[in-house]
Amino acid sequence: MGKAKWGVLLALLLAGAAQAQTLTVCAERWLPFISRDSGGVVRGLAVDALNRAAASRGVSVRYQFLAISGCYRQAASGGADIVAFATAEESPAGWLLTRKPMVYWPLYAWVRRDDGAQRYQGLQQFTGMRVAWVSNYDYPEQMSRHSNWTRVEAQDSYASLTMLAGGRVDVVFDDVQATVDVSRQVGGRVKRLDGLVGSHQEDFSLRPGLAWLRDALDSEAAHMAANGELDAFYRKYFQASWEQVQAVPH
Repeated sequence: MGKAKWGVLLALLLAGAAQAQTLTVCAERWLPFISRDSGGVVRGLAVDALNRAAASRGVSVRYQFLAISGCYRQAASGGADIVAFATAEESPAGWLLTRKPMVYWPLYAWVRRDDGAQRYQGLQQFTGMRVAWVSNYDYPEQMSRHSNWTRVEAQDSYASLTMLAGGRVDVVFDDVQATVDVSRQVGGRVKRLDGLVGSHQEDFSLRPGLAWLRDALDSEAAHMAANGELDAFYRKYFQASWEQVQAVPH
């Protein structure tokens, strides 16, 4: 084979190797775990962990942001290597889930400002009430099983809190970041009760062949728990310790 042909072949092999060293993460924007800022920089707890885990093998990561349903389609079609975040039931067959906890969805209860309650005292507190319920959310099992209230379908957090402020529901369950994009008028008409209601563990889902990355992410989670990084993160953004988030039935 001539030098020219060898050169072309080598270039193709190098290009293929470089391409293989980039993994695609598909995620729905979720502050403060994973999001892209106005400058196009992807940030968050999950981003830091993913980047460090991939870098341990000299692999780079690219991010795409879609609705979670779009991420599942990308995963099924081969357009994504990692979904943040998914359950075993939602993941394509054969995909791997991380095993060490790192990302939780901590839920608080929101009620109207004129409600006399100040603290969450148990799900029985909302017996007979109208609860905003977003069908594509992964609510904790004890909440999903609860039947002593009336579920009212809501599209998302913004819709839920708008419905609460307008008197169409009596309680909303969501994390403490839910009011970030809600208008001041709506935010002033609702309040968050003290005390965690529940939490739901959110796992990274990885395509077959990425067991090494799953293991690296598990190691990252263990390290972040041991050095206090997870505790500091949840205290800062969710007003709860790492132990509290894990202790709440989920």
